Amino acid sequence: MVAHKPEGTQRHIEAISHLTKELSISIRHPRKVFRPLPFFYPTRAVFVEDASFEGERLQRATSAHWSSRASRKNRYSRRPIRLTKASIPRDGTKSGIESPQKRLLLIEQRVRHSGSQFRVHLTWDISFWVAVIFVLGSTVWIVNGFFLFLPLVNIGSNDFPASAWTAFVGGTLFEVGSYLMYVEALNAGHEELFGPALRGLLGHANRTVSTDALPDSDSANAEKGSTGSGCGDRHGDSGGRRRLKFRWIGIGSWRELGFLACFIQMLAATIFWVSTITGLPNVISGLPEDPPTAITDVFYWSPQVVGGWGFIISSVLLMIEVQRKWWLPNLRSMGWHIGLWNLVGAIGFTLCGALGYASLASSGANYESILATFWGSWAFLIGSVIQLWETLWRETESGVPLKQKE
Repeated sequence: MVAHKPEGTQRHIEAISHLTKELSISIRHPRKVFRPLPFFYPTRAVFVEDASFEGERLQRATSAHWSSRASRKNRYSRRPIRLTKASIPRDGTKSGIESPQKRLLLIEQRVRHSGSQFRVHLTWDISFWVAVIFVLGSTVWIVNGFFLFLPLVNIGSNDFPASAWTAFVGGTLFEVGSYLMYVEALNAGHEELFGPALRGLLGHANRTVSTDALPDSDSANAEKGSTGSGCGDRHGDSGGRRRLKFRWIGIGSWRELGFLACFIQMLAATIFWVSTITGLPNVISGLPEDPPTAITDVFYWSPQVVGGWGFIISSVLLMIEVQRKWWLPNLRSMGWHIGLWNLVGAIGFTLCGALGYASLASSGANYESILATFWGSWAFLIGSVIQLWETLWRETESGVPLKQKE
């Protein structure tokens, strides 16, 4: 973030407004900052209007709300913000009030203000595809559950190849969806580049995309609410254009709950995916009737348990991300309910592997192991459908309420 002197502020405001063709907001430093876990960056912030600056280009907002998840999921429109710099007490709850002659910070950020309205947007970005792939993957896992569970209740016959291959397809879809979650978190702040980067990955050698002013792709602070890319960085290039690279692999900030959760999710999905490969016909000799116990436990059941625990940790972190305190549930957030249902599904998949160790020796353990996969898959599907619904409902374009749009 770049700080500018008051005398040059109007010039930069006009430059941003012309560059983005959006209205800007004049707000104070966060009145409230929510950090559910002490080590990590804040995940939510509430801004209040700064009445000491006025101008015809400014859109007055009584409050503006920032959320790391909503920002990552591209639910709010990006708008230029003229942010009054004020000190934040060490407790991080309220900002002091300074005189009108104060430094200003110019940032672009995804915030929701009091006039924001949401409607259904079918946007083909990475957040949409994450939700769609998880819906498909959960559906395949439900089909797999039917193949395994129905023979236990004397409906149909046991079809091991069908159950093994549906598990492999479901695990592969979860792996792809988890990887896209990681890419989404890694590129938070310029997710608009997903489409061009995907086309470049498939058909072009050059993966860099020239686009209008967007946050710095290498800035770890691009979407943290109280920090962001300054306009001064963008005007250094000719014509106000930069060449930004959409990153398909890399490391973000370990202090961001969203990135950490997505990274753990990807690792867990990769480990779990191993069990869907070793579970294919003829990979482990004698599976499922009489396989070697040691090999089966290490390469088939253990990846399910370890991967399932990773899913549990990731789901808990994603729930905490949208909470004001780590112990206080946020029942009004769709993100929280998504994390809750994914947690239920993760517990089911973990129990499947844990009970699987005894499945050959105990018919009861085998029954409960298969049943855990079945209800766990349904839980994942519910969470994925909510996530798809969350992705579809976004703020109206440019953040202007519908009643103000022609």
